[in-house]
Amino acid sequence: MILKYLKNSHSYLIVLFIIFGLLFFSASIFTEEFKNIDNIFPFYSYILLFFCFVITLLHSIGLNNLIYEKDVIKKPNFVIGVVFLLLNTTFIINYKMILFSFGMLWFLYYLLSLYKQKRPFSLVFNAGIILSILSIYIPSVLVFVTVILFSCLVFRNISWRIIVLSVLSLFIPYIFLWVYQIAINETLYIPELCLASPSYSFNFLNMYLHQKIWWCLIAVVSVLSFFELFRWMYKKSIRSRESFIVIIFYFIIGVLAFLFSQNKETLVFIFIPLSVVIGNFFVYYKKARVGGFIFFLFLFSSIFYRVSMINM
Repeated sequence: MILKYLKNSHSYLIVLFIIFGLLFFSASIFTEEFKNIDNIFPFYSYILLFFCFVITLLHSIGLNNLIYEKDVIKKPNFVIGVVFLLLNTTFIINYKMILFSFGMLWFLYYLLSLYKQKRPFSLVFNAGIILSILSIYIPSVLVFVTVILFSCLVFRNISWRIIVLSVLSLFIPYIFLWVYQIAINETLYIPELCLASPSYSFNFLNMYLHQKIWWCLIAVVSVLSFFELFRWMYKKSIRSRESFIVIIFYFIIGVLAFLFSQNKETLVFIFIPLSVVIGNFFVYYKKARVGGFIFFLFLFSSIFYRVSMINM
């Protein structure tokens, strides 16, 4: 099965992954969303699509390598990168959110680097800076400062200086922004956390067939992945176990931020942690044939979704 070949770190997988990603993104050329892009200059839409393709692939490979290098999942594999790419199936061209998600990858890097750091001040500061910069576009990302504090608590390096530094780091980019706005006599930008009761309607019956299939598989795979993780969490190494606790909390905050914000694009908040949890399931699931079959269904439904988006 396909999954079996992804459970290694051979270099040829990167080449195959790039080819698959190119074909996966090429289907977007025939969608109405792509055709409706205003070409500011010749081939602007194609350049934009290629940019999204490159950043998404770099994100997938970077996330895969990060999880392995930080010993969150110790088995060499290329599963997480593929899972992350497939989770982005519903997005065709959204370069802003792709860049935003790429920034959150660096945020996760600093979080996982906190392990066994006696003086993690620079890591906490850098993580806060990333959140602050991203909050200029999506203010609700500021709630992820709780993930920084929670990570320090789990990795046992929390202190009053960490708390103060994580808060102060949020103001640094805004100080530069406010100085610039004062210099050009603009109104100062103040981020507003527009959190409200969940307002998204998820009408399953009105969805297209490919959407129903894809969302059902995502739900099933996610439930199985979390169940498998909680079931065998105690067998993991201390670093892996604590890292997964941080990732799960990251996922919870991401879900809450998506549900209570006014921006449906914040769905990308959960892609990174969900990719890791699902990847863990496919890598360690004991019943190889069952896991391979579920992965094949996930892969097929994602391809079917992309192809069905043509001329929609």
